[in-house]
Amino acid sequence: MMHADTEQRGRHMPVSARPAPATDPAARRIEMARLERRDVRLSSRELDWGPLHLERREAEPGSIDFAAGATEHLVFVSLAHARMRCERGGKTVEFDAAPGYVAVQPCDTPVRWSWQSRLSFVLLALDPAFLHTVAAQAMGLDPAAVELVPGERESDPVLSNIAGVLSRELMGGQPGARIYAGSLAQILAVHLLRNYAKVPPVADIPQVRAPSRQVALATQYIQANSAAEIGLADIAGAARVSPSHLSRLFKQVTGMTPHQYLIQVRVNNARALLSAGAGKGSLADVADAVGFADQSHLTRHVKRLLGVTPRELARGAGRPDAKLG
Repeated sequence: MMHADTEQRGRHMPVSARPAPATDPAARRIEMARLERRDVRLSSRELDWGPLHLERREAEPGSIDFAAGATEHLVFVSLAHARMRCERGGKTVEFDAAPGYVAVQPCDTPVRWSWQSRLSFVLLALDPAFLHTVAAQAMGLDPAAVELVPGERESDPVLSNIAGVLSRELMGGQPGARIYAGSLAQILAVHLLRNYAKVPPVADIPQVRAPSRQVALATQYIQANSAAEIGLADIAGAARVSPSHLSRLFKQVTGMTPHQYLIQVRVNNARALLSAGAGKGSLADVADAVGFADQSHLTRHVKRLLGVTPRELARGAGRPDAKLG
């Protein structure tokens, strides 16, 4: 599932250019709510969360054919390493999905997925009508002119965090869960519209003052590349200022250095994956997925910032997220 504007593409390997399965006129869109319930380990389907549902699934090697698409927009967040194969739009690709790998599947797009090893993932399912409502009411867009497109990335902290927060909410059983989930549904819809959709041009938004803009560019770069090996020079280049100037400005605006911010982003991304169900086998995989050198670095920083260990987070014993400036 490739997105034209996606910067982080993942390790894809084209297999062939043979046509993907043709759409069968008699085929119906798949309802995930009715599909292979034995694979479901956690679900919000019976809790009346409105337009957004969450499922945690673990599937044995196999395949699924969305010959006519699905009834909902689907977001997959990988929780463990898996070798995947995707056939869509006349192309077939194979790739490795590490923990944190995300894929967005629009409801009306035919696709066939197959996997060669046990698959563990969180599925977010969003009502297409709700996405159109948010496009019109919150972003002033014509729903008829909005097109959600297939997209995938090695990581998307926003999607991983939504999956993690909803998983904790589902397991916690606290009052007000429906309202909480509804708020996250709006955040998810806006994020998809901004990052995985073709939308008509909108009026220019006035630029914020220069110092804030430079810090905003730096934080955006850090969040988008937190799983990679990045240094101060890389961040300063994205902000279009010198490293020394960025260090002073970043500290003045956020109260922390760019490196401290990077560590907090990685810790929060790790918490999102662990809360969603990753790390059952190897914490080293989670450490690698979010950008830490090894499991010991992950453990040290998580313990320092959150006061709990990664294993405790995986068991649902975590405290509120580390604060980002």
